[in-house]
Amino acid sequence: MKKKITLGKIFTVIVILLLSFIVLTYNETLRVPSIFDGKFYTTALLKKSEKPYSLPEKQTALPELSLWLDSASAAVYQYPDFFLQNTSTTSFLVLKNDTLIFKRYLNGIKEGENTQLFSVTKVFVTALLGMAIQDKYIADVETPVTNYFTDLPDKQFQQLTLRHLTQMESGLNYDEYGKIFQTLQYYYNKNLTRSIYGAKFDSLPGKQFKYKSIDTQILGECIKKSLGNKKILDYFYDRLWNKLGMQDTAYWALDSRITRNPKYYGGLNMSARDLAKFGTMILHDGKFMKKQLLPKNWFNYCDDTLHRCKEDDKYCMGWYYSIDDENSDVYYAAGFNGQIMLINETKNVIIIRLGKDRGGVDWYPIMKKLSESV
Repeated sequence: MKKKITLGKIFTVIVILLLSFIVLTYNETLRVPSIFDGKFYTTALLKKSEKPYSLPEKQTALPELSLWLDSASAAVYQYPDFFLQNTSTTSFLVLKNDTLIFKRYLNGIKEGENTQLFSVTKVFVTALLGMAIQDKYIADVETPVTNYFTDLPDKQFQQLTLRHLTQMESGLNYDEYGKIFQTLQYYYNKNLTRSIYGAKFDSLPGKQFKYKSIDTQILGECIKKSLGNKKILDYFYDRLWNKLGMQDTAYWALDSRITRNPKYYGGLNMSARDLAKFGTMILHDGKFMKKQLLPKNWFNYCDDTLHRCKEDDKYCMGWYYSIDDENSDVYYAAGFNGQIMLINETKNVIIIRLGKDRGGVDWYPIMKKLSESV
């Protein structure tokens, strides 16, 4: 005897199928991003340099913790290694006068292994913009976005320039910190190029600073289009990566297997020791191993003389600037969960801290104090 299928049963089946679809679709959106995401999602390979280069090393002990930690923390941790181990740190490097004087790899990471840098990636993209301008693929930073995207529906895009994108002044309706679900959705977006066409403005370009990754993503897409038939990651490798003598394999996260758009805003997975080479180039105004890879003073365009931004937001081309000390030239690139590369140009010191999470630490003041005391 056949069982009678009722409308109620059909409705129940449909609801279950819909709920299953929603869970499968949004499950990864609800997942907190990790520095190990490069091992699980679609990536593009960045092979090591044809002539790998190792930074010179002269290992020394760090200053006493009391000189760069608050007294309570110094009393608890007592030793730098104990402090780093217990604050989720995976890589900690200190360079002085272009020499690596301290290195530690902890919590499951070994020397040469890569982790995701998140928004530290942004300073690589703004560097790439400088190189594209130097090589005359792009005229200048005032070039409108509509030179590369001619069919954007919103006419306000005609006022949006590459400079606005570098400065997080696009006016687009994105809020990195205020709308967390929107941020997570963007992180797991399967077609980042298409998302540009749906972007809306909540203010005019150039009027307001608001940190948002879509600005850097659009900037990367514009650089890619400016190169014509040349693939952007090939250009990145030839123009920068290979010349810095990168000694470890790296990966750039892509939005999906189908569209394969690099996540320009935060998808670079690389080793700490190779990141230090990039920092060394920035410290020396774009020069590395006596070769000028970037236009001189490229990262100084927010100020005529220093790596310093006079504006209230203290942000320029992916870098944050010291706001507590007018006598020191200190700036840093920062990524989600405590990925930081700090450069103290006054002291000729670079400090890199990468980790699984922030470890309950406000890293900038600690790293700044350390850079002044080594």
